[in-house]
Amino acid sequence: MIWRRTKSAKGLADKAQTKEKEMKKMAIEKMKLLSITGPERELDRFIARNLLDTDIQIEDAKKIYNKTWKFDYYDYDYAIQENLKKCKALMQDLHILYREEYSNLFIENSVSQIGLKLDQVQNAYTELKQNIEACEKAKEEDFSKITSVEKLANLDVEINQLYHLKYIKFRYGNIANDDFESIKQELEDIQAIVFEIEKQEDVTWIVYVTTEEFVQNVDVYFNMQNFERVWLDPDLSGKPKQYMEQLYKDMSDKNSEILALQKDLETLTDNCRHIVLSSYRQLQTYQKMNQIKKYIMHDSKNTFYLVAWVPETQLEEIVNRLDMCQNMDYKIEEKANSKSPTKLKNSKLIQPFEAIVKMYGVPNTNEIDPTLFVAITAFLMFGFMFGDVGHGVVFLLCGWLLRKKSKDFGNILVAGGLASTIFGIFYGSVFGKEDIIPAKLIRPMNDINTMLIYGIVVGCVFILMAMILNIANGIKNHDFKRIWLDANGVAGLLLYGFILTLVAWYFLKGEMLVPTNAIVAIVGVLLILILWNDKLTKFVTKKKEETQVQMIEKIFELLEMMLSFASNTISFLRLAAFAINHVGLCMAIYLLADMTSGAGNLAIAILGNVIVLVLEGLIVGIQILRLEYYELFSRFYAGDGTEYQSIQTQTAIEK
Repeated sequence: MIWRRTKSAKGLADKAQTKEKEMKKMAIEKMKLLSITGPERELDRFIARNLLDTDIQIEDAKKIYNKTWKFDYYDYDYAIQENLKKCKALMQDLHILYREEYSNLFIENSVSQIGLKLDQVQNAYTELKQNIEACEKAKEEDFSKITSVEKLANLDVEINQLYHLKYIKFRYGNIANDDFESIKQELEDIQAIVFEIEKQEDVTWIVYVTTEEFVQNVDVYFNMQNFERVWLDPDLSGKPKQYMEQLYKDMSDKNSEILALQKDLETLTDNCRHIVLSSYRQLQTYQKMNQIKKYIMHDSKNTFYLVAWVPETQLEEIVNRLDMCQNMDYKIEEKANSKSPTKLKNSKLIQPFEAIVKMYGVPNTNEIDPTLFVAITAFLMFGFMFGDVGHGVVFLLCGWLLRKKSKDFGNILVAGGLASTIFGIFYGSVFGKEDIIPAKLIRPMNDINTMLIYGIVVGCVFILMAMILNIANGIKNHDFKRIWLDANGVAGLLLYGFILTLVAWYFLKGEMLVPTNAIVAIVGVLLILILWNDKLTKFVTKKKEETQVQMIEKIFELLEMMLSFASNTISFLRLAAFAINHVGLCMAIYLLADMTSGAGNLAIAILGNVIVLVLEGLIVGIQILRLEYYELFSRFYAGDGTEYQSIQTQTAIEK
């Protein structure tokens, strides 16, 4: 079926609306494979405008088109990533925040044009920044010069004249107070004149003058006394006070210049904000396209080939968009070489349990989504094994708080807490105490045998449900053997149900429901049907057997089936075992608490309940997964599907 731009999509729209109503009742959405071709020059703009905001999944075009065709994949454009880094750096330097008005997907410029714009902004920013840094550095130098000469501010002499004396040498600096006291005692022996300028807490600022003849010896002496000489600016001219005033004026001018440059920087930010943000969003769009173009192919005639999986409910919208595009041809593939991905569609109430299903495997499109089944069985099993009103409320509150960080896990914990609370009412248990509220159904520790029977009954019901789901999957796949003759089909269901009925009747009435000969005959017939299922399927369907299985292997499979019926059923005893174990563990905690008094009693009770919540909650959760995966899923669920990855996931990038 080929749809072109000029053809009306009215029939398809009506069909899609009907399908949408049907799919609202389904847990797995049906998919259509859509192939699109068009000129390469329009590919980027076409993807940005028509595909990036949809929920389709881009498929590898090579899986669909003939491998003998001369197709090539698109090369990865590393310039996009480089410009993105440049853009992020500019946003950080200019303090530009990402805004939602720039969240639309669009393309106005090519990557090279965007790069040139960013370079222009970067160069302008760099120049202003360098000028500001140069002014700041000049200010620091001026301040350093002021600091070096400020102690000489009251000296009414032009410093440069002192430096240019022919026979007299001038030194300026500071010395520790203790060392200066030693020098003062030896002044008569020193061939220098020392002037004390300012005395501070730790050091004294001094000037000493000596002749050219003795300068070397005097300098050595003062150095030995830890004299720290201050080197004045060689260009220093005039009196110190005048020199400092000039430096202060220069610093003031530099401050004014810095303020002007900073204002220019603010103006640059305001003027370039739109350029930077639009460039950033365009580059994000290019990056998204870069990530999906690795699935798209092109030929030597500059034509691109794009293939996508589209949910049937969205097919009408996509087709309408394609009808409005010029030079684009598309085709809805009736038969696909690639297996359709699985997109689950469950209500918000049971959606968190998809995580448990996906841990085992994603359902393929030809089987029933077991999420609802898991939600019901896991809910009941958790409540059965961990029935306690107090602990259930704690689980519920913890799950509610965790929903912000992990929505699925938080919701599962909320469901577990609700189940625990409900069964806690049945058991009459509040934080392990059974004397607070009356039991509405049973107290596990007081009637262990009945609890064990309840566990077996629940397990049998779940196994029967799993077998019914297997029959439903067989019907969905038109698989005669799976429906009627499989170990988990009608034959297996009748066999298991018949044995359960016999056992239940015997325990209730103390006698067999039917004579032994009838039991042997019925069980024998059902076993033969399962044993010869391949031959019977071939006879009924007139189809050739895919593989020949040896009789000895079939017999062992039959024995394994019987053992699995028994072991899977007995395995559900753990439901009752953990319910009883919960009561016993809490009793032990309160016995320990009663051995102490006051704060110790309360501390042990609280700590013990925390341990029960964490340890027992974890163990019960693991047991539920084991029962789901080994006792139930193995009977009806393949889980060999491929999870649907929408274009939003395929192109997810950091903002």
